[in-house]
Amino acid sequence: MFFLVFSKKVLKKIYTCVVYRQYFTYLYCMPLAQSTLIKKIELTSDVFELHYKSHEIKNMIPWQFITFILPGIWGRAYSILELDDTLIKLIIKRWSSEMWGRWGSMFLCDAHIWDTFNYVGPNGHFTLTSWDVSRCFLGTGTWFVPLYNQILWSLSRWDTSDISFAFWVRTEQDLFYTQELENLSLQYSNFTYYLYLSKESSEDIKKWYVTDFI
Repeated sequence: MFFLVFSKKVLKKIYTCVVYRQYFTYLYCMPLAQSTLIKKIELTSDVFELHYKSHEIKNMIPWQFITFILPGIWGRAYSILELDDTLIKLIIKRWSSEMWGRWGSMFLCDAHIWDTFNYVGPNGHFTLTSWDVSRCFLGTGTWFVPLYNQILWSLSRWDTSDISFAFWVRTEQDLFYTQELENLSLQYSNFTYYLYLSKESSEDIKKWYVTDFI
């Protein structure tokens, strides 16, 4: 009889491999759907709004995501900005190859119109369960996406509770969807939003950190 002794670092790697194996086994057991890229909008120098036409009608719960099955990359999940029957809208930050872009964002953001992609979903259980309480959403960068989806879904159903959204990016050049937020605040009196920068300040936008806000 003998015993194997592993360091915490090795055990963590083993655990991660087991979890990922179970996750991707789960993904590949799900039915694949196909989508076609029909529109690409450059929101900033490295953030893109991508529109996909799904080949079948899909429904979602706010904050759910779809997982692209990409060749050589396996599954890559992205939160849904909006979903209307067969039209799926995403916002994705294009990371460089040195910053994990090789895991999917470069592949998707560099794709051409009419390119097709296999995906599974929508999936995800981290969703809102109560709509009759006041809510404050805090988001940075492309974490904007699932929060905006919940806000839009709630307001479109004439939720009367107060909803506020504080949105952070590093610099003013990194801001996106500010006009959409302004339009929502004009349309719905119970919605307010705040813009902050973490690396600089401007004439209209304060430099502030998420931790300061909290």
